[in-house]
Amino acid sequence: MKTDDDAFVRVDEVLASLKRIKVSHGLLYGLINSDSRPHRSTESKWYISPEEWSEETYPPWAHGPGYVVSRDIAKAVYKRYKEGRLKMFKLEDVAMGIWIAEMKKEGLEVKYEMEGRVHNEGCRDGYVVAHYQAPREMLCLWQKLQEGNVARCCGDR
Repeated sequence: MKTDDDAFVRVDEVLASLKRIKVSHGLLYGLINSDSRPHRSTESKWYISPEEWSEETYPPWAHGPGYVVSRDIAKAVYKRYKEGRLKMFKLEDVAMGIWIAEMKKEGLEVKYEMEGRVHNEGCRDGYVVAHYQAPREMLCLWQKLQEGNVARCCGDR
């Protein structure tokens, strides 16, 4: 699993979901975006020039606060890196989607497993991953889990 340092992850729920879906090869699990375009405005934090990515859309990818790839994909990424065959891309989550799409073209059967409880813009009750959480918010989320084993957000929402 890859996660951001400002994301609070319910590891128990991630593991339960993975157990439920029973996919061990070719898996990308998370908040899947299957229809996104590169940001072409130079004002954007996520600006991508046509030289960096010439296509109109990205292949499917999972948002960066938290996603899981199966072991075979992780090993293939590492192998391609060691062999100098891994095309670097500045958006790590989109890069993983690009790399997986290349593996798919080479015959890998890929299962994109959408997890709608990954929240890439804050916290919502019932979360599996809550993004943009400060250390105090993370402590609060942990305490709420300990008190009632319920995924409730903190703060004034």
